[in-house]
Amino acid sequence: MQIKLPHMPFKFDSPEGRMEITVRPGQTTVDGRPSQTFNAAVTFLQSGARALDRIPLASRAPTYRGAMEILTNGFKVTPGAHEPDSVEFRVLTALCCAPGVVDLDA
Repeated sequence: MQIKLPHMPFKFDSPEGRMEITVRPGQTTVDGRPSQTFNAAVTFLQSGARALDRIPLASRAPTYRGAMEILTNGFKVTPGAHEPDSVEFRVLTALCCAPGVVDLDA
């Protein structure tokens, strides 16, 4: 499913609690050399055991601004790639149905 967010930062409610989309720097390897990228993920806002967990999104860019533009212009979300009883499935499904999120496939 292709979706786009109405704005950043974006917060929404899921069965797992309040969530937020964040962009953070990360490391990848390109042609055997380390390279910095900026990766988007869904993060848990509530305190507790999952507070530091992130659910990666298909938004990766060489710059912070590039990753933010992908989120507000359109990116792919695949809840079906996870088990139906998993946290990832429930959170990504809630993201796709959150108020303000635009379904680009519709």
